[in-house]
Amino acid sequence: MARMTIKQSNLWLVASALLATAAFCGAVPPRAVPTFHCIGLYWNVEGGAAENTCQVRYRPKGSTAWQTALQFWYDGRGPEAFDRLYSSDRDRYAPNKMFSVLSHSHQYRGSIVNLLPAAEYEIELSIDDGKQREVVTARTWPEAFPVGKTVLLTEQSAETCMVSESGSTQGYVLYTHGADVDTATVDVAGKRDHCVEVRASYVVIRGLTLKNAGIHGIRIFPGCHDVVIEQCDISGWGRRDEREDQTWGRDMDAAVFAQERDEFNPTICRIIIQRCKIHNPRYDTNSWSEYRKRLDPDRKDRRWHPLGPQAVTFYDTLGNHVIRYNDIWSDQNHYYNDIIGGGHNFSALGSPNRDSDIYGNRLQNCWDDAIESEGANCNVRIWGNYISHSMVAIASAATHVGPLYIWRNVTAVSQRAPDTHEGGPFLKAGIGSGFGGGRTYVFHNTLLQPSVVDLAGEPGWQGYALGLSEWGGALIDHVSRNNIWHVFADRGYSIQQRSDRSRDNDYDYDLYSGRIIPAEGHEKHGIKGRPVYELWGARGQYYLSRTSPGFDAGLRIANFNDDFVGDGPDMGAFEAGAPSLEFGVNAYLDKAGTYQNKGPDNSEGKEQ
Repeated sequence: MARMTIKQSNLWLVASALLATAAFCGAVPPRAVPTFHCIGLYWNVEGGAAENTCQVRYRPKGSTAWQTALQFWYDGRGPEAFDRLYSSDRDRYAPNKMFSVLSHSHQYRGSIVNLLPAAEYEIELSIDDGKQREVVTARTWPEAFPVGKTVLLTEQSAETCMVSESGSTQGYVLYTHGADVDTATVDVAGKRDHCVEVRASYVVIRGLTLKNAGIHGIRIFPGCHDVVIEQCDISGWGRRDEREDQTWGRDMDAAVFAQERDEFNPTICRIIIQRCKIHNPRYDTNSWSEYRKRLDPDRKDRRWHPLGPQAVTFYDTLGNHVIRYNDIWSDQNHYYNDIIGGGHNFSALGSPNRDSDIYGNRLQNCWDDAIESEGANCNVRIWGNYISHSMVAIASAATHVGPLYIWRNVTAVSQRAPDTHEGGPFLKAGIGSGFGGGRTYVFHNTLLQPSVVDLAGEPGWQGYALGLSEWGGALIDHVSRNNIWHVFADRGYSIQQRSDRSRDNDYDYDLYSGRIIPAEGHEKHGIKGRPVYELWGARGQYYLSRTSPGFDAGLRIANFNDDFVGDGPDMGAFEAGAPSLEFGVNAYLDKAGTYQNKGPDNSEGKEQ
């Protein structure tokens, strides 16, 4: 399956809606949506039911050996669950059914992960012991983008770079610096809204230094798709909030910003942000304990939600994005609100919406969520990120469509305000405004604590206070396996599920140090204890010691830990004896700076 154009993407979504009714009466062929390392699939079939499991096998085209993927989730909700995009308080702005997701009703869907780029795969889906069977072919994205034209930027510029010329699938337009310099610098000194404005498709923006944008470093406008932003250094963007003092920044100003004008017919898709350094916005974000006049003019409260700049802000785009191998950080006086996020959170769109991947990033210094993935979360995959100095590591309230996959992420320091070292949860999940209920898988994540390893190089820091939590509302349909839920206090919650509305959750095979609520029916194979690490490699690689609880004690999960070493998978993100995880702009590069073409599970790839 070739990569879809924007027109084809919209037609696919429209067809999904038109086929929704037909899906209740008969089978619809499976549909596949790829990225570099993953393929999301959708199958509406007659006789679909939760008890009729969908078995999935895949293999590179031409191979005779099938590999098993995780069974796909069956979404048995009726069309009433998908007949609106936003909560009722937003319905007045536009007709609510112009863009329908009704095809997700009574649907099998899920993802195949850890694939190689630029490879064609055969995928077999079957239910009822093979009585209903379909085979679909899909090709993952290639790592290299063909260049048809190059636009060379001057070494220094104080004017906005206008990316206005589109390329094609056969040849992208590359905007970059000349061969005789290391970078082209666009420093608008706060006098222009943006350093780069993108009003074109099939473009690559490479190797630019972007400074001091008045609002956003890079602004992507509606109608744009297939935009690659790579090897850029972005800093100093954002506005002062005019209702505040000189410290606080305007909410959602971002290094990379994309928002639809017509939220009911989104067009922005396939935005790739890779190997960029994003740091130090112009203004600061308030923490949860720092007063914000915009939020509380009469100063009645004692807790104020963070408002301020972000690294990446996407609002209700079409999805199919990839954000990978970036270093994003700041200093103590220029924190982010969220690092990667957007909205609308309680909706059937949101950020990043659908068929998107966030992986291999090093993310630090925000007062709310390091990764805010909320809204549809339809075949969204978040893995292999290193997260520190945030209140929440990953937020998923709400996940309305699903499934959302969160695996092999590593967290360090959590902090909710500069005047305290107390932190928040690894995963802030929940439902709200009538949205939620999509499946979430949480596998092989590691929560580090300063009591075990030196995280910050100074005393007093704490790791995350909770593992899986309902801070965002009731927990519905969460599956937790092979995680290290090592929370700061023994009386803290490794898993916190207290709402009467919580249901359909399944927690097992986790190593946990805190309390599990509810304990009944969960963690039958879990281990209560603390991990013991053995630093087999460089600092920051935390493998379990052979004497540690959780060593070789995890559950085999098809397609997610096929590369385990020993008698069984280790609990947590790192597998002892396997190649280590890598994060940031230099992840998985050889000494010459060339991408090693390895799968995200570190399996060796072949040259394409």
